[in-house]
Amino acid sequence: MSATTPAPKTPAVAIARALRGLGLTQGRGCDFRVTGDYRNGERVGTYVLVLTRHASEVIAEHADEIEAQTSTGFPFRVSVRYFGTSRPVASVANYGDRIRETPATPEPATTPKPEEAAPTPAPTETDVEPAQAETEPTPEALAAAPAPAPELPPAGTTAARFFEGAQQRQLNRRRADALGWSERQAHLIAMANTAGLSFDKEGILRDRPRPGWPGVRVDEARLAPLVKAGFIAVFEPYGPGYRRVSTTQDGRDALFLWNVYRPAPVVKDRQEERAPLRPLIGGRHAALRDHAAAEDARRRATEAEAMYAAIEELHAWEELCDVRWKAWAKVQGITHRLGRQAPAGWMPTEEEIAEHRLTPDTVAILRGEAKRPTPRPALPKVTPMRPLEVPLLPAAPPSAEQLGLFAEAV
Repeated sequence: MSATTPAPKTPAVAIARALRGLGLTQGRGCDFRVTGDYRNGERVGTYVLVLTRHASEVIAEHADEIEAQTSTGFPFRVSVRYFGTSRPVASVANYGDRIRETPATPEPATTPKPEEAAPTPAPTETDVEPAQAETEPTPEALAAAPAPAPELPPAGTTAARFFEGAQQRQLNRRRADALGWSERQAHLIAMANTAGLSFDKEGILRDRPRPGWPGVRVDEARLAPLVKAGFIAVFEPYGPGYRRVSTTQDGRDALFLWNVYRPAPVVKDRQEERAPLRPLIGGRHAALRDHAAAEDARRRATEAEAMYAAIEELHAWEELCDVRWKAWAKVQGITHRLGRQAPAGWMPTEEEIAEHRLTPDTVAILRGEAKRPTPRPALPKVTPMRPLEVPLLPAAPPSAEQLGLFAEAV
């Protein structure tokens, strides 16, 4: 760096200066761009968007030089990967891990020498029977043929029960992994499953491990996504003014899968915990949501058909108006196209029809419109796009664990 060039004050200036020093161009349609990586509204780092293959090859060739040049002020890491080919794919960033791969060298193909290769004797007519030669499949046919389906064990056997159990475990594992709960969301559902969540007289949600305890205050905003996903129900068992929080049958099944298969909790902040959740796969809420989506699709298809039919009627009406206006303009000697509206109920005389040579089809249309004018068809109203209205699930009946709490309190 020359003495007249000031030191870079930002990471973007430092890496851009290093890459331009290698002969690369910066900007849209050039070799590279420098931008930032944002997560949850915060900038986590700066990286280089490599736009051309030439730039990727130059960066991979001078990777160590780029890191040495930026090590004093704003250090950057240069990663080089090949993905099974001989062309390098370079990435530059001031965060994350540094990866350096070596190009894969293809193994030399070994071909037998001419003197070592044994000659293949030609088959004679006595070696291969005609029927065998016709029915024996070729290697190309064997490669193109689909793989045979595995044979299932007979129903009712031990192997069949084991196979069905393995399939069910695999499905339950997928259902548990698809929940996407955080640790606090799983703990909230566990509290609701023990009948410990309820609202006090002031409308504050509290967790009471035992009946009669004052309880701990819980953020009510965390309930909304769990209720909309069908895991939790808020109801009033004893009339207005006393609200309780309990799990639905989907929530109880999902909590069982969570405790049995123990998927990795998703790290979420308070804002992310208020985002919508995916319902339980194969649960009651998912079935209701699919039914509501199917009904909404049928309603929209019916509205679309009605709209297309109305548009076709409107086009036919506009064609009638064009025929009437052209005939009226021809008879009146009008050449401009301003307005394009003929008087209502207008019908040319016989002399005008013969003088201006109006076609019989045009005359028939004019007579029909003069007797009974066709009104302008109106387009139907379209329902605006709205979220699906899925009915909330009721609370599941009390379990043995919930009844045991009341037994201990007595």
